[in-house]
Amino acid sequence: MVFQNYALFPHLNVFENVAFGLRARHHPSAEVKERVESALSLVQLPGYGRRRIEELSGGQQQRVAIARAISIEPALLLFDEPLSNLDVALREETREELRELVARLKLTAVYVTHDQEEAFALCDRISLMNKGRIMQTGAPRELYEHPSQPFVASFLARNNLVEARRLSASHETTARVFTIDGGHTLEVPVRRSELAPINQNCTLSIRPEHLSISKATNAQEAHAGTNILSATVRAINFNGATTTVKLDANGLALEALVLQLDSLAVGDACTVRLPPERINIIGS
Repeated sequence: MVFQNYALFPHLNVFENVAFGLRARHHPSAEVKERVESALSLVQLPGYGRRRIEELSGGQQQRVAIARAISIEPALLLFDEPLSNLDVALREETREELRELVARLKLTAVYVTHDQEEAFALCDRISLMNKGRIMQTGAPRELYEHPSQPFVASFLARNNLVEARRLSASHETTARVFTIDGGHTLEVPVRRSELAPINQNCTLSIRPEHLSISKATNAQEAHAGTNILSATVRAINFNGATTTVKLDANGLALEALVLQLDSLAVGDACTVRLPPERINIIGS
């Protein structure tokens, strides 16, 4: 196990910290030396064996904790938020090394984290928990693009959650839904029709990066096409590489994430398109 606070022994040097599990299992001294040196090399700390723990930086201490865990060649490696005490730049660098290390050693690892970006970058499968219950399990992209319930949709990054009511029959593969706020009629492909019978409320989700916005030129153009709504720009937040645009579509609040903003300003009229294939029906 790799602990959040590393749990290294301050009275032992780096070598003895990494050797602790091996000595507890009564491995021969020659094998202990070989495995410790190998583990330190794997975490990019060769030659650090004689150093004391207090001489190491936080990132180096974290690597010693990982070396101690992998030196015994475990069947299962447990991580308890091991990167939370590192600064942002070091955390990003270390998680890349950690994924590569786990893959190279062909280990099975269970990784606990509150950092969604970290979970997406490191894990092959994710279980999202809330109050001790598993809400959904799947590949990172599956959870992100096809959340099974509103909590999952809202917890994993930004999302537009729209309360709606289905107008079309439950056997149809493309549903027409009526948004409670704004009174818009949208077309949505149905993957799990049982979640939204006719005249029953449901929740739709669509990620901000999937919305496309453009400046409205006339009323006819504003409504030409599928799922195109008239809207007003409420706020614009510059984030560096991206810009967040908050919209009001006749009372329906939406958020779009764009790379480039086409000369729109707060208060401008625009059109926003919700691509049908990007909308999920995630239940009531």
